[in-house]
Amino acid sequence: MARIAVDARPLVKGGRTGVENVSHQFLNLILRARLEHQWYFYFAEPPSIDLPPEIRWRSYRGKGWLRLVVPIWLLVDRIQLVHFGIAYVPPLARFTPSKVAVTACDVMWLDDISIIDPPSRKFILKGVLPSLKYRSDHLIAISKATKSDLICKLGVPSERVSLVYPYVPERFKPIQNAGDAVRQLYGIDGRFFLFVGVAKPNKNIGRLLDAFSLVRASHPDTKLVIAGFVMPFWEETQRILRGEPNVIWLRYVPDDHLPLLYSACVAFVSPALNEGFGLPLLEAMACGAPVIAGNAGAQPEVVGDAGLLVDPFDVDGIADAMKAILGDASLRSRMSAGSIERSHMFNAERSLEQLLLAYERALGKG
Repeated sequence: MARIAVDARPLVKGGRTGVENVSHQFLNLILRARLEHQWYFYFAEPPSIDLPPEIRWRSYRGKGWLRLVVPIWLLVDRIQLVHFGIAYVPPLARFTPSKVAVTACDVMWLDDISIIDPPSRKFILKGVLPSLKYRSDHLIAISKATKSDLICKLGVPSERVSLVYPYVPERFKPIQNAGDAVRQLYGIDGRFFLFVGVAKPNKNIGRLLDAFSLVRASHPDTKLVIAGFVMPFWEETQRILRGEPNVIWLRYVPDDHLPLLYSACVAFVSPALNEGFGLPLLEAMACGAPVIAGNAGAQPEVVGDAGLLVDPFDVDGIADAMKAILGDASLRSRMSAGSIERSHMFNAERSLEQLLLAYERALGKG
């Protein structure tokens, strides 16, 4: 039995991003496996949820929480392994006896830093990059594509990288009469395509909007619904802020509304240029949505043959896939069944097994 500490902030944070959702999943897995080790949960403020009595936790509300306070806790609690889920390791953590594990969702910014919003670029280069390359003992990659990038592009030895897939929570399942609920909640009527995620360049928002304009020319009543944060630093994302015909931006959507949107949409479309995993793809598939995804990064790994994989640079190809789903009810039915079947591969039991194995490897026991 080892003494393992985790950055537990995503467990209680609202309005989580994709990276924080992955951390939230892993923390819930730890709660399932708490008897395997002695667990310490570190919070920036007292948790608003009830934790099992076996979980030891600490909180500190003030400056220096991560850079100074957490390294002190590692020493006081005699932690053998600490897991940071947001890909940043405070430098002082390397001066403790603790082994350090970090979740790496993607490193696509190694190829093009411009996909990162300007305020975050310094943090990526000065904080995340050295955390992954120098300050960590073990990296947890959330896809084979990310694992390959860590090894081939970042130069991390393969023995220092473990694969732990995210999973689809049980609340994501087909919802009957979801269209009625979406109409009441958001006033959205008729057929619509859905995109969920943070709108930024790697999501290929510009070409998605261009493809939808081609679809709208022949299907004028169809809508494109975008749910999530929009970063306003690029022309393609500013198009959402300005507004385009039949494009509906819902901003951030509560977690319990997502299964309704996934179940009601005619298809989920996210032809990203790259993805470290693509959790919304998996969530949509679990709800029975046909999916259209890019053929790059981890997207083929998630979608398999259950969805339509398109060249993300081919606007006509993206539009043709959307039109095909709109015009063929039998295709939608087959894809819906395939989505549900494929989503079952990404379950909590497998993820928990992979996570515990990663911890064993990080501790030097695997």
